[in-house]
Amino acid sequence: WMVGWAVRLIVVGLSLYASKEIRMLAVHNYGYVIHEFDPWFNFRATQYMVDHGYHAFNNWFDYEVWYPLGRHVGTTVYPGMMWTSSAIYHTLQDIGYPMSLNDICVLVPAWFAVTACIFTFLLAWEVYGSANAA
Repeated sequence: WMVGWAVRLIVVGLSLYASKEIRMLAVHNYGYVIHEFDPWFNFRATQYMVDHGYHAFNNWFDYEVWYPLGRHVGTTVYPGMMWTSSAIYHTLQDIGYPMSLNDICVLVPAWFAVTACIFTFLLAWEVYGSANAA
C-alpha cells in the first residue's frame, strides 16, 4: 500500500519536474529573454497594466500596433495572463521580494505548466476514481 503511493508520488514529482524543465529550456539556453511577437505584446500590455492600472488598461487604445489604425487593447485581448502577471508582480513587491516584470513574464509559463500537471492529475483521479489512472 505505501509502496504504491510512493511510486505515484515519484511519478507525479517527475512529471512536475519535467513540465517545468521543458518550459524553462529556453531560459536555460538563452537567459531571461522574451521570444517572438505575441509574448512581447503580452509583456508590453502587462507593463501598461502595472504602470497605469486595470481601468486604464481596459480603456487603452494602442496606436503603436496595427498601424495606421491602432487597436483598442482592453476589449480585444484575453487579459488573464496580464492580470495574473500583474497580480504576481504587485504581490511580490508588497511582500518585499522584488522581481522584474520581465522575469515574471518569462517564468509564468513554467509556473502554469506545473499547475496544469497538478490539476490534470487531480482531474484524472476524480474522473476515473483511481490514483493509478491519474
